[in-house]
Amino acid sequence: MEKGMVHFPPIGMRIIKSAFGVLICFAIYFLRGKQGTPFYSALAVLWCIQNQSKNTVQNALQRTVGTGIGAAYGLIYILIKQRIPMLGDSFLHYCIISLALIPIIYTTVVIKQKKASYFSCVVFLSIVVNHLMDENPYIFVANRSLDTLIGIALGLALNYRYMKKMEELENLEEEKETAYEQCKPVKTYR
Repeated sequence: MEKGMVHFPPIGMRIIKSAFGVLICFAIYFLRGKQGTPFYSALAVLWCIQNQSKNTVQNALQRTVGTGIGAAYGLIYILIKQRIPMLGDSFLHYCIISLALIPIIYTTVVIKQKKASYFSCVVFLSIVVNHLMDENPYIFVANRSLDTLIGIALGLALNYRYMKKMEELENLEEEKETAYEQCKPVKTYR
């Protein structure tokens, strides 16, 4: 390659799976009658798609646990805030949100899921900062959780299918090498 030339590597399967996963999230959004927010499904599928299946399962577990914790705390906060309308969009409201991160993160520590703390905080913040004024907080929180679970399931499914194909190819390669070894002439010494 000439000096100064830019080398463009081929587009890998992780990139293809990511784009395809996001497309499926949008398709599911339309199939659900435009219920929920496909943005959250897309984020979850992008997070869960990894280059190794073991990473996918770990990330999916962290994301699922984090979603549950963040959604529960988000719903509690919304219900409390509805009873205290004077908080409005005040600085005190944002101070309370910031302080609420302490029990959220602590919950992940107590249940020994520290790696889920980031997701718990993201889900909580997405609920209480972006969607605090939705008419029915139960429906919003349920949709928010479902959107994320859709993305997680898609990420797992896409990675599982791809990893199975890769394992099949690796097994074929091993069988080919074994067959080659068996057919190799034996060296003899005189």
